Amino acid sequence: MIRRSLFASLLFWAVLPGFSQEMKEEERLPKGQFTFAPGAALGYRAFEKGTFLGDTYAVGLSYRLTLDFGFQGYPGVGLYFDKQEARIQNNRFLGGFFIEVRMPETGIYLYHQVPLVKNLDLRGELGYGQLQVIHGLSPSRFILDYGNYSGRLAFQYTVAKEVKGVFDLKLVFGGNYSLLNGNKIVINPSDRSYMQRANAVQGIFGIHLLYL
Repeated sequence: MIRRSLFASLLFWAVLPGFSQEMKEEERLPKGQFTFAPGAALGYRAFEKGTFLGDTYAVGLSYRLTLDFGFQGYPGVGLYFDKQEARIQNNRFLGGFFIEVRMPETGIYLYHQVPLVKNLDLRGELGYGQLQVIHGLSPSRFILDYGNYSGRLAFQYTVAKEVKGVFDLKLVFGGNYSLLNGNKIVINPSDRSYMQRANAVQGIFGIHLLYL
């Protein structure tokens, strides 16, 4: 499963430039023009069962804020902030000391998108972020840190163009696959892989505002 997901992401980035040239339609924005696009989305992330993250937390909906920077027709870069809350399930590590769990994440990604048909684009992302699993409140907090390597495929549908002459409104829907790594977590060797490693899938639905 992991190999197939990573292969799909790498294949997308390998064939995208040629595909973009074949599918590209007449652009309203000139190629090379600087653009930026803030976005907001709801998501649901499911951690792999048989790992600490997957067995310990019953997660709820997350929300994600993003900001794209790029030049029209070329790959761009973006920043994101993701926040998710969860309930603690029965487990052998936390000892019943915590009730509140928050999972904020910040990161950066590279993206590129190409037109498929009128008003519909295909978008690919490769990203890296830092996920914190925060138990309790200050000053008695317990925090676990994970690095998150992710790949995403999503569709963007333009529902309104030149709104008030300022921006295009786009709906975004898709999903990503994550490889989580908690190498800095200190634990006995027999539980290390269970605690430090996990995979996750996440579905996303939201909006982007592309400023003209």
